[in-house]
Amino acid sequence: MYSLKSKLNDILGFIEDKEDIIFVDFPLHSNVGDLLILLGTISFFKNNSLNVKAHLSTYNTNIELLKKRITPKTTIICHGGGNFGDLYPVHQNLREQLIKSFPHNKIIILPQTAYYKNIENQKKSEEVFQAHDNVIMFARDEATYSIFKGFSNQSYLMPDMAHELYGELPKSKKSKSVLYFLRNDIEKNPIQSALKEKMKSYDCFDWSDLLIKNDHRVAYAIHKMIRLNNKLKSSKIDKAIFRLWSIHSQLLVYRMSKRFSSYEKIVTSRLHGHILSCLVDVPSSIIDNSYGKNTSYYDLWTKSLDITSIWEE
Repeated sequence: MYSLKSKLNDILGFIEDKEDIIFVDFPLHSNVGDLLILLGTISFFKNNSLNVKAHLSTYNTNIELLKKRITPKTTIICHGGGNFGDLYPVHQNLREQLIKSFPHNKIIILPQTAYYKNIENQKKSEEVFQAHDNVIMFARDEATYSIFKGFSNQSYLMPDMAHELYGELPKSKKSKSVLYFLRNDIEKNPIQSALKEKMKSYDCFDWSDLLIKNDHRVAYAIHKMIRLNNKLKSSKIDKAIFRLWSIHSQLLVYRMSKRFSSYEKIVTSRLHGHILSCLVDVPSSIIDNSYGKNTSYYDLWTKSLDITSIWEE
């Protein structure tokens, strides 16, 4: 786990100026997997003394305002995750807008998983990225790496940014046996149905099941601030939005970390259910998502760990 964390330092050599960074597309929703990536990225910036001038989400990235803050030395860094492709067009559209709007700036795509349902959509995206000659793309798995090589000749394999959190998360004493942590969204794998009988005797959750009322209240308040600031266009309010959301994200992730570490074992179809288990040193068996993201990641990065395995019926 420490070697995966140290591997992330390879990203540093691609940053143009460590004092001139814009961070774009941070997740402003309560999917804790994405918040693990966010906290790992924040920790990466802090641990390496990187100066980020602005942190922006899809909801408050204004290209015209951004043009006033960008210098020739600015490195634009895009949040990592599993939303590269045509399943989550809002994020992909923002990345492509940045590529078109800042042709002379270095743009870094932090570790991503890519997936396109439609090959024509992939070809259109390729054309956008190929028109920019300074895009650095990090892939979390071999399949994504193969796709990214068609987008940029500066493509590399890299583990998820959440690994930066290893050794930094709180833990609880073991008090429960098995947690079945299974996704229930568009990436759900039908194989999960085979677990129904086993799950009856154990805890079974997804991220949304573990949210409390205050999580929803904070998210609502932050989005309200963004709607207001879309009219005011204040960089100070943008900074306040990110500061408040990062504090809330840390509280939420720490809560999940304590919960996960209270189990003897995790069975999960969530990639970050698997990664969080690794971060708190809990044995986990991983089930694939709908398009192979989980096992691809496992095969490349976590297979050698003593506490990980592929789930078998």
